[in-house]
Amino acid sequence: MLQVNYPYGNTAHLPYTAAALMSYAMNDEAVSSRFELKDIFFLREPPEQLIEKIEDPSVVGFSSYIWNFEYNKYIARRIKERFPDCVTVFGGHHVTPGGGLLEECPYIDYLIHGEGEEAFRRLLLCTAGIGCVEDIGGISYRGARGVVTTPGSPLGTGDTIDYPSPYLTGYFDKILAENKDKVFMALIETTRGCPNSCTYCDWSNMKSRIRKFPLERVFSEIRWISEHRIFGMGSADSNFGIFERDEQITDYIIEMYLKNGFPKGYQTSYAKNSNDRIFRIGCALEKYSLSKGITLSFQSMSDEVLANIGRKNISVEHYKELMEMYNAAGISTYTELILGLPGETRQSFSEGIDRLLCLGQHNSIYIHNCEWLPCSVMASPDYVEKYKIRTSRIPLNQPHIEGAIPDGITEYSNLITSTYSMTDRDWISMNLFSFTVQCFHHLGLFQLFSLFLHNEYGVGYSDFYERTLRWLQSSDNSAAKAVATVEKRLKDIADGVPGTEFVIADDRFGTVRWPFEEYIFLCTVWDLDAFYEDAKTFLSGFFDDGVLFDELLRFQRAMIKRPFYGGGTVVSEYDFESYFINTLKNKRVPLVRKKHEMKIDARYFDDWVEYAKIVAWFGRKDNRSIYLEERADRNDSK
Repeated sequence: MLQVNYPYGNTAHLPYTAAALMSYAMNDEAVSSRFELKDIFFLREPPEQLIEKIEDPSVVGFSSYIWNFEYNKYIARRIKERFPDCVTVFGGHHVTPGGGLLEECPYIDYLIHGEGEEAFRRLLLCTAGIGCVEDIGGISYRGARGVVTTPGSPLGTGDTIDYPSPYLTGYFDKILAENKDKVFMALIETTRGCPNSCTYCDWSNMKSRIRKFPLERVFSEIRWISEHRIFGMGSADSNFGIFERDEQITDYIIEMYLKNGFPKGYQTSYAKNSNDRIFRIGCALEKYSLSKGITLSFQSMSDEVLANIGRKNISVEHYKELMEMYNAAGISTYTELILGLPGETRQSFSEGIDRLLCLGQHNSIYIHNCEWLPCSVMASPDYVEKYKIRTSRIPLNQPHIEGAIPDGITEYSNLITSTYSMTDRDWISMNLFSFTVQCFHHLGLFQLFSLFLHNEYGVGYSDFYERTLRWLQSSDNSAAKAVATVEKRLKDIADGVPGTEFVIADDRFGTVRWPFEEYIFLCTVWDLDAFYEDAKTFLSGFFDDGVLFDELLRFQRAMIKRPFYGGGTVVSEYDFESYFINTLKNKRVPLVRKKHEMKIDARYFDDWVEYAKIVAWFGRKDNRSIYLEERADRNDSK
């Protein structure tokens, strides 16, 4: 079985899907008496090295997604060359509907569409001469008259699903024993299925009711993960927090953490319409630093876009209430938007971000470029034609990968770069604006200026950052040079220049490939004093009071975390600390002119590589790039 992933340093994901398929299949005595699982490959090692480890296989199964599809195809082709009688089976979200992949790849024998446990079990039996492939639902194969695709099997009408657990049946024991140098991440399912039909998502063609795994199985898996000292745990659920029992699951995760010290964190996709239950879950996880924040997703603020993608957001009024509730409790939140959805325009995108900032989302907005996924509704020919979707093929859009991939096999993403409502030049402009907001507001470089100008002078957030972007495009400081580099990359992507990546590596910050907004931030901090000196002319144009401006500029600069700094005292003629802490909680208080001292107890970073990872990458979701946020959180905890 193969379920390989890209490397993130020394971190590896346990191959949940491959092990789940095997634990289900081997639960059938007819299978277990005829087959032996030789190995599950989960590390992306050089292909020939991997193939040398395979000994005359009868079946090889490939779990395929965007990050390993080309690698899997290469391995399957080489296996067929070396072992012609071996049966190769592809499943996963990158296996497109129908049998086209079989026509493209003669070295693949079977495709499994959708959920794979039952189809894979029956395919194994067929290879042993038991049963007929034409009776298996949801697969594609080569028949006497060409490629055949069988109708999908129903996913069940009940509310429960009870399959053997790969953790409890021992399928990860060998992996842990042979890879003691790895830091592992584990995935569990407390439920399976999603009732939503968001067209951009590759679950959209699999709309189904949510089915629950037995609570005892969930608890047993959490206990296994904790007792085996697995560093991090994620949930594959689409709507965690939707059921009452999810609070029990959260409590048990905390109980195991307190008992064994693991897992160190829990990550999941929360229910789309956030509620009081999710708030309580967030509070519980936050208390023990087990969460990186709660997602309050919108995807778009445009009603036209939402209609096009089959999405319904929470109301703006409810979002505002949630922001006030989470801010008051000191719980980090982040809001996700998707850039490039059909119906979005340059204006609606800018207005949407402005609206979120006005509602109090100053912690983090993540803006993802829309990827055209081949198993989504958005990928259907009718949808593509209706909304005039055009894409650019780029190397895999997966930030924070470290170092060069040793096998030399490139994986690919397809970014939507134009639609009926957005030209490719609009796409470039929208991206530059989004990076400006994410870098200079949510990573903090101009955040205090934008908050102050909005509160006191009525300057719109989008207006301020539009002007910031124009200033950067006409400047020559460290940030401006980074923006120019990014702009060139965006133009090359839109123009289809082969090999252009949506990430940037820079030796100054290690071997990590950085998303553009984090790259701009790091380049700016690299020469921070010169940057703020150059920004004086631009920023001072918003002020009549020179003393106030000078004091605010000094305070803004002092709040940015930077390497080679061990803390100190920031002295100001104004009580900026109280003013901005209240502002970040959506509370308006007047700025008081009085001498104020703010002590900063800073973590000392003695190199740029560690700083870049801890501050720009790991700390981004809870806004750890500025000292003021930490002070606000400490006040909340008191």
